[in-house]
Amino acid sequence: MKIGTIEQAISLYGFSERLVDRRDYGVDDMFAELASLGIQKFELIGSQVFDQYPRPKAAEISAVLDSAARHGVTPFSYGGYTDVGRITGHDATDDEIMLDVTSDLLTARDLGATFLRAGAIPVRLLEQSAAMAERHRVRIGIEVHAPSRPSDANIQALLARMDEIDSPYLGLVPDFGCFIERPAQPAIDRHLANGARQELIDYVIEHRHDGLDEPGMQAQIASMGGGVAEKAAVSEFFGFLSFGPADVEGFTTLLHRTQYFHSKFYHVTEDLQDPQIPVERLLEAIVKSGFEGILLSEYEGHAFHLDDAHEQLERHLRLEQKILTGLQG
Repeated sequence: MKIGTIEQAISLYGFSERLVDRRDYGVDDMFAELASLGIQKFELIGSQVFDQYPRPKAAEISAVLDSAARHGVTPFSYGGYTDVGRITGHDATDDEIMLDVTSDLLTARDLGATFLRAGAIPVRLLEQSAAMAERHRVRIGIEVHAPSRPSDANIQALLARMDEIDSPYLGLVPDFGCFIERPAQPAIDRHLANGARQELIDYVIEHRHDGLDEPGMQAQIASMGGGVAEKAAVSEFFGFLSFGPADVEGFTTLLHRTQYFHSKFYHVTEDLQDPQIPVERLLEAIVKSGFEGILLSEYEGHAFHLDDAHEQLERHLRLEQKILTGLQG
């Protein structure tokens, strides 16, 4: 669905829980769900979908494209990966990194995708990557992902180098997971179900940014009687579900180099609220920038072992539609 200058799309990653748990569920079922949600464009993650990765067999790609055509949906982006630690004790060389980038570009090209969402391509290889992307007519978007924040020095250095290269084949994919301001309620509920005490979870959330690092918070919670369940919560809240004041000002510095957006979310309430991420502030900045392109809903409720992707995606799409309609008149 398109609202003004912005078109909604969905990442197939949101269906991970069902894909893992049900042997009878596959890509064709995902495409059927996309169609039922009124979505045409999707992002496909190679390591999730293809048996042979990083270069899937032609038959695998054909099967995906045939299924997509049956359901009237289109791969607009391919999610690749640069595995710099594939071999234990060996850091990937520049040639090995470029081999991964090239493999992913070829797969994106074979899928007919406009974009490759890439991982951490080193700054020194950006110009070479842009040239390779132009050769294959696929645009690279390097994801800005939590726990990074847009204002971080390394992200700003990445942005500065992209500005120097100034290629339409090289840009960013800001992920809204960078802007989590508090944990999702399902995350809290899961820790409580595992035996964590509510008052200790509340303490971690309240004091997350009072100066303690993760080892310091672990020690503090242990001194208050916390055990294994609380230890897991602290680790999560300092790691992949880290949260804090949203760096919206830093976000605005990325917009001129953005290829599209990962509108990450963990939980939308029945009354269409996202208590974790300031979606309205982010969308307001996007609209003000004049951006024209894709806003990709990426559900990660499988982090809480929840099989509710369809319901949550439907809510999230409606939430975005409500906000964007208000912003764009």
